[in-house]
Amino acid sequence: MGVLIRTLTSTVLAAGALTAVATGPADAVPAPGSPEGAVTFSARNLGACKAEFTIVNKTNVTTYTIDWRIDDEPGRDIGVGFDVWRTGTPNMASKAALPSWPDGGAGENTVENRTMVSSREPVTATYVQDLKNIVAGWNPPLPNPDARSHRVDYRIVLGPPGNNGQTPDEKPEWLGDRAWRHITVTGCGATTGSSGSADNTFGSLGGGLFGMLG
Repeated sequence: MGVLIRTLTSTVLAAGALTAVATGPADAVPAPGSPEGAVTFSARNLGACKAEFTIVNKTNVTTYTIDWRIDDEPGRDIGVGFDVWRTGTPNMASKAALPSWPDGGAGENTVENRTMVSSREPVTATYVQDLKNIVAGWNPPLPNPDARSHRVDYRIVLGPPGNNGQTPDEKPEWLGDRAWRHITVTGCGATTGSSGSADNTFGSLGGGLFGMLG
């Protein structure tokens, strides 16, 4: 199962963004829109047709991955038991300080020797997706390219087998039960002059609110 998760994470769910990784203080709080827990995730509107996705991870597991879609576009059946939408290039996965799991020196997780842990200092992975300039390949083009704004749904689609080592059934941990959250991304379409500026201003002011409502 560990090989399957690693393969699915690195190849099947590989696809667009600049990644920034930082370790925060122990009392770091999740971004608006996230539930409390060992792994939290959220998104916000940046304006200029860009969305920022964040995963705050207190575990040493690096397989929690954000899946997202634009304007209710259809998913793709790739034979893994559920439809897959977008991730990014590289995939929008959780980050963790070493030793991490499944790679990074933590070793195999077993009932007798649990190498997955949930009490680390939080490590934040931040990804910015530019909807107007989507990387080709795995990602389909932007639907409704002339629209001024787009609805972006997002969720976590991968986790470690065995519910982070706490159960013996080797089933992945689905944060949020794979339920979709959403934000509205503004500043898209053929915006010019003052209307374009207005879109971007609204995006910077409204991103946190949309994240909370998502």
